[in-house]
Amino acid sequence: MAHVQENIQSAAERTKMPKCLDLLVILWGHTPCDRGTLISYGGHHCETTPNKDSHDNPHKMSPDPFIVRSVGQSSKRTTRDYSVNSLCSKKSASIDECLNNITDLIKDHKIQKARTNKQEEEMDKVVKIMKDDGVEEIDDVYTQALIICKDTLDRRNFLSMETKEERLKFLKICWDDRRSRSK
Repeated sequence: MAHVQENIQSAAERTKMPKCLDLLVILWGHTPCDRGTLISYGGHHCETTPNKDSHDNPHKMSPDPFIVRSVGQSSKRTTRDYSVNSLCSKKSASIDECLNNITDLIKDHKIQKARTNKQEEEMDKVVKIMKDDGVEEIDDVYTQALIICKDTLDRRNFLSMETKEERLKFLKICWDDRRSRSK
């Protein structure tokens, strides 16, 4: 008998009203009398959603919009008598459109890879020229050249110069220009 009383007490504790019930009533506009009711959102038809002044607006509905329907023996739940309209689903693309998109992506990737390869080749030329000019990796000018030649236009200008003196002067001017801009 004590076991049955424990079950009754624990069941009573589980079904206590929440402390914030008054806030829920304010928020939802009615007491939660529809516990256990399945409410679904989203429709299957493409109509426009009612405007704010419509009588179907959920904010202006009565607090008891429930209708009990008997659909067979086991239907004891209440249902809401309104529906929510969803946006129309996007038309799926055809196989040809998908293949064209994939082909475009592959082309773009190949172009980007070719561009990257060209930039790497040009940077390799910069390194080779610097070594041919006698500039070693521990020199500040070597590092400055690598930093300056990251920029495509500066790299092309550097590669177009004929003499060591022109290149070193170019690097000094570019470096000084960058330092003055950063101050």
